[in-house]
Amino acid sequence: MTTTETVTASGQLSIGDIYRFSLYALWKRFWFFLVIMAICAAYVPSSIFLAQQHWEWTLSSSLGLAFPFVLTPYAFFISPYLGAKKILKTNPNVQGTLSYVFSDAGIEVTGPHSRSNLDWAAIASATETSTQFLLYPQQAIAHVIPKRFVPSPDRQAALRNLLKAHVAKAHLYRD
Repeated sequence: MTTTETVTASGQLSIGDIYRFSLYALWKRFWFFLVIMAICAAYVPSSIFLAQQHWEWTLSSSLGLAFPFVLTPYAFFISPYLGAKKILKTNPNVQGTLSYVFSDAGIEVTGPHSRSNLDWAAIASATETSTQFLLYPQQAIAHVIPKRFVPSPDRQAALRNLLKAHVAKAHLYRD
């Protein structure tokens, strides 16, 4: 299936865009760890307070109890935010306007310091979230294209059609 449609996406990435991608990538890879930590976070206090077991409040036992409440939020919420902030501050390639032109011929990407053309074969998979289109040339690296870059629902549908036509592993919302 081919189309003759061309879709343009343009805008500037924000900390929130990069942070949402980081959260999505973490959840996708480590969801089981979050579930285990949530079970621990529920079990330990309930076993101490509700079962009325004897608990000795020493420094080491208190630190052990605090582990899921301190490390997990830091690893899954604070650290990705700090990383997104650092990327936006130190990477000159994401500090300006990014432009994408999608067509049957491929993807033309223009950034503040670069210009490139990608063949569709270079995109291993594509995923759509509620706020972003993620194009993966590799498993852990993605082109993050916020939906606000393509504000019209008609243009988003056209982009979905192009992705469905040219990317074998396209996980997109239905129109």
